Amino acid sequence: MRKSIKSVAILGGGPSGCSLAILLNRKRIKVSVFYIPKRPEIIVGESLVPAIIPYLKMLGVEDEIKSFSTYKPGASVWLNQAEVFSSPFSKGGGTLPHYAYNVPRVDFDRAIFNLALKEGVKFFDIPAKIEKTGNGDELKLSDVTIEAIDNYFDGQPDLIVDATGRSRTIARLLDIPAVEGNRKDVALFSHLTHTEPIEPYNIHLHRLDKGWAWRIPLPGRTSVGIVINPRHLEPFGKTKEEQYENFLKQDNEFRKFTVGFQRNVPVNQYNNYQLISEKMFGQNWVLTGDAGGFLDPIFSSGTYLAIKGAFRLAETITVGTDVAFKKYQKEQKWELKIWQDLVDTWYNGRLFTLFKVGQDRMDTAFGRFIGPVMQKRLTRIFSGEAVYGAFSRWFLYFVTGSMIDLMKMGRLHNREKSELEIK
Repeated sequence: MRKSIKSVAILGGGPSGCSLAILLNRKRIKVSVFYIPKRPEIIVGESLVPAIIPYLKMLGVEDEIKSFSTYKPGASVWLNQAEVFSSPFSKGGGTLPHYAYNVPRVDFDRAIFNLALKEGVKFFDIPAKIEKTGNGDELKLSDVTIEAIDNYFDGQPDLIVDATGRSRTIARLLDIPAVEGNRKDVALFSHLTHTEPIEPYNIHLHRLDKGWAWRIPLPGRTSVGIVINPRHLEPFGKTKEEQYENFLKQDNEFRKFTVGFQRNVPVNQYNNYQLISEKMFGQNWVLTGDAGGFLDPIFSSGTYLAIKGAFRLAETITVGTDVAFKKYQKEQKWELKIWQDLVDTWYNGRLFTLFKVGQDRMDTAFGRFIGPVMQKRLTRIFSGEAVYGAFSRWFLYFVTGSMIDLMKMGRLHNREKSELEIK
């Protein structure tokens, strides 16, 4: 059994860290957030899923986010320039709201940060330095840090939370092993104007000659990103700006959507989207958000999982026992694994094959019977609801596996199937 946790130091002032701080502050736990004020001009994770809306409501920040965002009614998936599959979230049914938002991430993060300030959370605009104590994996704030915050905790905090995102401060300090995904793609993205208009304001996901791309409608501009093996970018230039702009101009499948574009902000780059820490808590520390695990951005799960994890961790801290922290770790890993399974169906071509072969069979009696069910369950992937019901998970595994083989009836050869994979 742990002692009661009465004070918590949170490293990182992003949505996960600030959400956790708000929740702990509401529980009268002494909490502070260490953060670095400077953030990138644009941040990946701009398209929210409906599953996040209940959490924004519980935080009390949805109305503000709505005021600066684009209403997102659904999702569209492009196999190529001629084949597009669109579905509003309302077709997914279920218990979630039938909408989400496409958000300028800087404004989104600031809204949650400002809410924490308003509710009295203490912020220190310095990076906290943490050290090993020599007692197992126990950690402490350095003496320099304690002095810089004027001994805010009257000694050491009871718990240190790593919400530093992909910096993974604690995992790197303790050399915690992590499970990495098979792909080593990079993502290049920026905000553009003078691109093809998007209406309704769905997120649009495109399978390309090489890799895939997104288009996210934001107020007055469009976020455009490409996710691709870096070796495919080498012919397009030496800098990330050259590679990004030349790729948009030359890719056979995508260039028509961005003809005449104007780039408004710097090109941002992210590397390796699949990494899950094997250990997420220790004697007096715990990981949350991307510090514990992050996935490929394809299904827009990152921001949702970060904030949902903050809610889960707040309850864990309230209970405070080792059993509670073990449960937290188990649930976090399970959730990341389930989302990773969905990500894999995108890259191995099974999801595209389902769209394509399913479309070919919609004029049959079986197609007319199964079609509405398929649309409901596939839509739930993009709403964030698909991973949480046992039947939904079974159905998705079935339709992206055995049912594809039944529907193909031998007509789609292995060579053709491989062409639907993301290369």
